[in-house]
Amino acid sequence: MVFSGSGSRLRKGVVFTAAGLAVAAVATWGGVQAFADDRPEFSVQYMHASTVGDFSEDEKLVGLADFVFHGTVVSRKGTTEIDGVPETQWAVKVNEVYEGTLQAGSTTVVNQTGGYDADTNSLTLMEGDLPLEIGENYVFSTHSMSDRAWFTMVPVYGAQPVGSTTQPFPAAEDMDGDGQKTVADHWKQMVRDQVQPDIGPGEGPEPTDEPTEQPSDVPTGSPEPSDPAE
Repeated sequence: MVFSGSGSRLRKGVVFTAAGLAVAAVATWGGVQAFADDRPEFSVQYMHASTVGDFSEDEKLVGLADFVFHGTVVSRKGTTEIDGVPETQWAVKVNEVYEGTLQAGSTTVVNQTGGYDADTNSLTLMEGDLPLEIGENYVFSTHSMSDRAWFTMVPVYGAQPVGSTTQPFPAAEDMDGDGQKTVADHWKQMVRDQVQPDIGPGEGPEPTDEPTEQPSDVPTGSPEPSDPAE
């Protein structure tokens, strides 16, 4: 098993070893066939973000994003490729919307940079990122382009695990005026107080405007809400 990049990942105060992260990602993206005897040796490649910015602060994260919402990962739809960089596509049911024109109850497509290549038996991940998990809830910070049929997560920080948005968040303002300070109040406050981040050039792959092929299971045109997956 071959790894490139540093040997641990730190996010939300939890340390993930490279081996543990790879196994979790393959279970999500590639399945057990990645370790079959007749396949090339399994390897993991880590990419660095193509821009430099501190998105660990939620105000700047939201400032970069166009759409911010709480959603549940329903299924993995497939993988596309942009300028040689894989992106895994997820069907996400929208639960609450904090910024953007999505509708609660709809299902949309969210792209996460990285994916599993069965031909080379290799997994590509953004440095410091973790794969999404089906059935889990996240606050997504994403951006879109009118000629793409999906939303793209901000790398690393663009999917914050949040089981319930009604959880107490004492540092938040009571944005709803209901006497409760919750996770939902926090993200509404971040949208109100968003800060445009300073972004400079960095190292790493620069995606092109269009994928090499349009995935067959994703509709063309602008991202539009659809009925929840069966």
